[in-house]
Amino acid sequence: SSGINAEYGGTTRDNFKGRQVVRLEYEAYPSMADKVIRELVGEIGGGDVKRVYVAHRVGEVGVSGVSIVVAASSPHRGAAIGFVGKAVDLIKARAPIWKKEWYEDGSVWKKN
Repeated sequence: SSGINAEYGGTTRDNFKGRQVVRLEYEAYPSMADKVIRELVGEIGGGDVKRVYVAHRVGEVGVSGVSIVVAASSPHRGAAIGFVGKAVDLIKARAPIWKKEWYEDGSVWKKN
């Protein structure tokens, strides 16, 4: 059985380096993103982690909206918390998901 559920929900901030953010827009190649995320989850390895959930939105996400959720359950907190942290970092670095940050005065595509 699991003694801990660790969750991460990444939300849209209202500013970036002094610029007012009004929304984010995500694009992805869904089948490739799903494949890469599944591979990353396998690469991290389960260890004591019993269950994993990962979801990343595409389309527009307003300020305070949730863009990504990663959750893991484990009998021990270290395994679940460690898994969630590694998964978020790897997904942001390697999943084919692209982010456009919209400001009051324009927009820019950024690395997710």
